[in-house]
Amino acid sequence: MANLIQNWLLDPVALIFFTSLVTIVILYTRRGSSRRGWKMLLVAVWLAVFLVSSAPTIVNPILTTLEDQYPSSTSCESGSHLVMLGGGVDSRVLSAMEFERMSDSTMARASAAARIAAAEPQLTIIAAGGALKEVTEADVIANYWIALGIDDSRIKREGTSSNTRENAVNVASLLKAESIEGPVRLVTSALHMPRALLTFRAVLNEQGIVVCPVSVDRESLIPMPRMAWVPQTTALVKFDKWLHEIVALAIYRLRGWL
Repeated sequence: MANLIQNWLLDPVALIFFTSLVTIVILYTRRGSSRRGWKMLLVAVWLAVFLVSSAPTIVNPILTTLEDQYPSSTSCESGSHLVMLGGGVDSRVLSAMEFERMSDSTMARASAAARIAAAEPQLTIIAAGGALKEVTEADVIANYWIALGIDDSRIKREGTSSNTRENAVNVASLLKAESIEGPVRLVTSALHMPRALLTFRAVLNEQGIVVCPVSVDRESLIPMPRMAWVPQTTALVKFDKWLHEIVALAIYRLRGWL
């Protein structure tokens, strides 16, 4: 219990939450305050939004609404090609050999793709990810694979895209010159998979290519401990990622990309 309390005190989001509770008590006990009902309603709404966006016991089940659509247990038949979507590289990267600049999600996706490639020597793997500056995400991922022992001749790079839709369109152009056998496996984070898979299927369906999901890098933790109702920064970060995907899905649907 002592460690749990210490973690709360060291977490800025938890501190803001407890400060909010103290503020509620002060507002409620203040004598002669006008419009107390409206003040309490506003505070209650603030706390509700706070808890929904940062309490692990609420945020983690919310994440499963996307992550459970294509679970990691989904099996794909072997095929000739695999596409891995980048999840970000630090903009301060100066060399394609700076693997430490890959985000956690990119590292997880690249490692999962490398394991599949190691087990299937004939597999061609495509790294998809553009550049914020000079060094492309695709080049960093490709060099990471080469460092793991994967022959460069098996790797193709798609480094001109800036979003998932462009990933799909540019990968489709690469695949036009390839002989495709079996499904093309798509590797990305579980939270990103619903949007990515629908986008790739919409684009590659025109070429008669079947796309099969390989979800990795799951964010949600189920079940959660009893005390997980206290807001945490990690849960707030997860909620931000979920919200990004929900908004992106809506935009992609409005644009007719799915």
